Amino acid sequence: MNRAVKLGVFAVALPGLGSCGGGLATATPGYISAGAGESAQAWGAPTAIVRIPSVSPAAMAATVVTGTDPVVALFPDGTAYYSPDGFNLMGGGSTVSAIVGPLKVFAIVAVSGGVDALLSDGTVNFSPDGMNLGGGGSTVSAYAGTVQITGLIPVGSGVDAVLADGRAYYSPDGRNLGGGGSSVAIYPGGEAIRQIVPVGAGDAVVSLFEDGSAYFSPDNRDIGGGGKTVLAAPTTRSAITELVKVGGGVLTAFTSGEVYLSPDGQNLAGGGATILVPAWDASVPNGGFGGRDSAHGAQFAGHMWLSGGFDDPEGSNSCFSTCSYFDLWSSKDLTGSSWNSAPNFATRSSPDPRDGLPVDNDGVQDAPVPTDFYDSYSALVVWNSRLFAIGGTVWSSADGTHWARQNLADGVTAAPGPVAIASENSRALQLGTSLFFLQPDSGEVYSTTDPQAATWTDLGPIPGFTPRCGAAAFVLLGKLWIEGGGACDYSQVYNDIWSSADGVNWVQSATSAAWSARMWPCIAIGDAGIIWLAAGYAPSYWNNTDGSLTPQYGANHSDVWYSKDGVTWKQYKADYGSGLPDGNTLEPRHAATCYVGAGSGANAESLIVVAGSTGSTPNAGTEHVSNTIRILPLPATLP
Repeated sequence: MNRAVKLGVFAVALPGLGSCGGGLATATPGYISAGAGESAQAWGAPTAIVRIPSVSPAAMAATVVTGTDPVVALFPDGTAYYSPDGFNLMGGGSTVSAIVGPLKVFAIVAVSGGVDALLSDGTVNFSPDGMNLGGGGSTVSAYAGTVQITGLIPVGSGVDAVLADGRAYYSPDGRNLGGGGSSVAIYPGGEAIRQIVPVGAGDAVVSLFEDGSAYFSPDNRDIGGGGKTVLAAPTTRSAITELVKVGGGVLTAFTSGEVYLSPDGQNLAGGGATILVPAWDASVPNGGFGGRDSAHGAQFAGHMWLSGGFDDPEGSNSCFSTCSYFDLWSSKDLTGSSWNSAPNFATRSSPDPRDGLPVDNDGVQDAPVPTDFYDSYSALVVWNSRLFAIGGTVWSSADGTHWARQNLADGVTAAPGPVAIASENSRALQLGTSLFFLQPDSGEVYSTTDPQAATWTDLGPIPGFTPRCGAAAFVLLGKLWIEGGGACDYSQVYNDIWSSADGVNWVQSATSAAWSARMWPCIAIGDAGIIWLAAGYAPSYWNNTDGSLTPQYGANHSDVWYSKDGVTWKQYKADYGSGLPDGNTLEPRHAATCYVGAGSGANAESLIVVAGSTGSTPNAGTEHVSNTIRILPLPATLP
């Protein structure tokens, strides 16, 4: 369909650019126009990181750099750097500037054999090695026409280029972006293109136009209609305002305020496998407990329970380094919207919080760890109809308020737990008739069938497993699962998947989780047997100083994923900065405590995210512990 020509500005165009450069827009074409969701970060992170070289463009895209490949990194101010080892992305070490001269880099897109760089004068260069993006060396021109290119979108193994006059071309190799060679015209111009969003692993795209209409093309041809292309939202009564690509589909926002999730880029307004996605609810009052992260959670006796956790160190009052809470709180019901104003159980000593490991600080000795409460990070679990807290000792309660420690036969000496002291990484999970205690930071697994959890068997370390901090652990489909996490010195992050039916024999999945590698996500399972994962933290790139790695930038997440089998993960909510109506309602955070609780109406269940370390942007350098509560209604069916 050739619509009436409307020479509007492309959604991520280059406003006011002259032939010699000019101003740089605040958004990145290859980033927003592809529906990736996060606008150009103003908090210090790159807008793009691309590995060099690579077999396929998909493999070149990187959200986490691990120092194994050369990379080129683009920053919001239009500067770009080439790093031969994936470290020191802002300069230093062996890193050098990837562009010299007055022009800025507006976008970097991975293509076969190299990268395309969209420059601030609307031209594009192809670089096979990520260097000399402005020209010179092995770099050649991919487009130098008089009409500026205003957007580059990676599609399949090639790239779509959108010109300022409304035309669009597809290039399989990143060259001849204005036509010629192997490039083909995919849109002759007309209604201005706002977004082109790739769908799935092939060449299918959804294209959003200035009038709020959208078309689905299975082959990235005739994107404005005609050929095999069809309306992407044939049932809608309101215009589309935003498309956001997520893992396993597309989120679509309408002027009505509604947001739908389509697994295949079709039926964007409902129908087929598309579902309505409710908004986050931030109206719930903060919890009466102090701000914290790494608290353990459980559901028991009609309540949600929140135990212990980490507080930001004060530098005084016995809170210098491992500032930890020794208390247990509960919600008033299973909606998670209202919590009691005082703990059900807490140490009677003070201060609380205090360092979980007493240390001497310039002659000031910490207060000793309480003896009338369990380890601050004891794993909380329901076992034999009682609530247990398991760590260096074992405590249990029939009601969550009255607690007793398991003692040896003398009635005085504490029965030892499976570990000397619990940590933020300790997890207790029931599988069948056994209770398992996982310690991912050592890789060790323990088990018991004792109804009192007073005796434990060390099953040994997980063979081939890399010890880690901040992993997700859960039970699903008759197996224990450990996923993601990262090196405890933050030099690596993972999204690998491990499972075991007995705690002894473990299998690593051949595929990694679809969510980006991260530490400290929160995890919860509902009555429907679906695992939900939210938020988390990842150091995105590192400085390397004489072999010593330190994170140069770390980001918190706010996305939400789900899995029905522990291996196949699909995204339900986009990450921070998506542009969706509630895109920033869940503040980016890590080490939150999650529950699947009671919902209302058509949403029988809700995901409740409690506390964690959070900030107003993903920048983990500005985070603080929180006592906020955010609730997300969950659908009855999922694609």
